[in-house]
Amino acid sequence: MTSVSSEPVNLLQHSQAREAASGPSGPDTKLRLLYLCHRVPYPPDKGDKIRAFNEIRALSKRHRVHLLTLADSEVPNLAPLEEMCERVEVFPVQRTGAYMRAALGIFSSRPLTLAFFGSAELRQRVEELARNERFDLVVAYCSAMAPYVEPFHEVGTPAVLDMVDVDSSKWAQYSRFASLPMRPIYALEARRLQAYESSLASRFERIVLATGNETRVLKAFAPEANAATVPNGVDLDFFRPLDLPRSPHPTIVFTGQMDYFANVDGMVHFARNVFSRLRQRFPDLELLIVGRSPAPAVRALTELAGVHVTGAVGDVRPFLARAWAFVAPLRIAQGVQNKVLEAMAMNVPVVCTDRVFAGLSEGGFRHGRDLLAASSDQGLEDSLAGLLGDAQARASLAEHARRRLSLSYRWTTNMDRFEEILAGAVRKPARTREDREESREETKEKARSA
Repeated sequence: MTSVSSEPVNLLQHSQAREAASGPSGPDTKLRLLYLCHRVPYPPDKGDKIRAFNEIRALSKRHRVHLLTLADSEVPNLAPLEEMCERVEVFPVQRTGAYMRAALGIFSSRPLTLAFFGSAELRQRVEELARNERFDLVVAYCSAMAPYVEPFHEVGTPAVLDMVDVDSSKWAQYSRFASLPMRPIYALEARRLQAYESSLASRFERIVLATGNETRVLKAFAPEANAATVPNGVDLDFFRPLDLPRSPHPTIVFTGQMDYFANVDGMVHFARNVFSRLRQRFPDLELLIVGRSPAPAVRALTELAGVHVTGAVGDVRPFLARAWAFVAPLRIAQGVQNKVLEAMAMNVPVVCTDRVFAGLSEGGFRHGRDLLAASSDQGLEDSLAGLLGDAQARASLAEHARRRLSLSYRWTTNMDRFEEILAGAVRKPARTREDREESREETKEKARSA
């Protein structure tokens, strides 16, 4: 395995410098917000952290943000978050204990996800804040944090849930591609999570999701949910074409957290079933798999000619700049893949599966104009082969994709929309505990009548 590392890039300092140059950001209409997050949203170097970080950064410009976050790994430098937030409190969750709780949760009726992210210390702190302090609004990031909002529901504080993706749908996909012993467990979690996600519709003033498709999935089984779509974004100033030469050899790149099940499944399948055939057509073809914590199955791919696994790197941009094409061969995908947006921002043409494309199509991206989408291994192989052999096609796709990206996926625009949703939730009269119980009973009655 090839190991590459460099100094981490400080995205916060980069963004703050750009914002300072652009001047003040609007009227002083400060709200006091409690933001609950399942992982420390810094550094913003993976999907869930990127979105949470940008939400906190945007909200902290005009409001007072009190951040409570779990940490299931080593706690990073908190100074960047402390600069933005009124207060930051971190509650460590030991992974060994979390996995044990999740395993034991099989014998209960609750989703295993809630057991994994369970913290008595965080629950106690939330109860204390609900008793003793006043917040205008509570923001919960992802469904795993929804249980911690309950003490604020009881005192009538309005709350918004950024579900991001419909996790039950993701677990249903896992059950199709996981090893046989895990399939029934993943299917069970999908059913439990869907029932739980449905119950959240009556507990939150608004539920936010990252794509219109995710919003439709939620509404299909929770039609009473007051759901809204707020897309992700990409920093087009940071992720921009670099003045670096492309690799002299045809090179394909993938970036991502390489112990994440969907990434492992997609890349192992692609490398062994598609890349190996592509290399017969392009004997000097290279595949760069860039990302931290590569799973054993990913590290084993280095036995294949032309495959390089980097492990953690401080900056993915030089690897993207080197590539002739970016491949997103994910068979399991929810929402928008930030890694794809970053590749497009750097003028790297993208080839992806139909499932990845589903998260991009509503942003105006079109197959054949902005990227290439395929529904089969053969389709991925043929699309990549065509691009690798046609420099003009690569340039055209890259140019159109970046232009479309700038129209649909700017953080500033999308976070303005997020702030509007929060403001609307604050203006809406908060429901009492009795109101919520009545709403839940109505939901149950509708389900019995259906």
